[in-house]
Amino acid sequence: MWFEDAIGRLKAQVTGMREIDGASSLEAAMRGAVATPSLYLIPLTETGRELAHTGPLDQQIAVLFAVLFALDTARSAQGMDVLIELRTHRNQVRAALVGWVPDDETGEPVTFVGGELVQFQGDGRLWWSDEFVLTTYYRSNP
Repeated sequence: MWFEDAIGRLKAQVTGMREIDGASSLEAAMRGAVATPSLYLIPLTETGRELAHTGPLDQQIAVLFAVLFALDTARSAQGMDVLIELRTHRNQVRAALVGWVPDDETGEPVTFVGGELVQFQGDGRLWWSDEFVLTTYYRSNP
């Protein structure tokens, strides 16, 4: 459920994108027909751990996900305008996601982990990924 809600938040709060969608992987997002500028929400990992006070039946779950940006770099040789555009979009995404709690009963605020250049091969596109963590809890009913 958090995935669909996160895409909805991004669509509502990030401006200037031609496409905002989810993708099953980095490869799937990059090989698709991409309109620029665009961004894709991609689940990366999910890790559970036992809570000391409740045992193995109740777990803390950390979900690592990425927001992948695709921007057009053909406007200038050095790409300075693209870096300014990227910074603007990254700030909008952080404002939409950092501190957001998808489930008030079992979750904690989303936090920013980091960002990195994914690809820039001179093909007219810059790919950048920002990563975020969402921490939730799984409560079993044995």
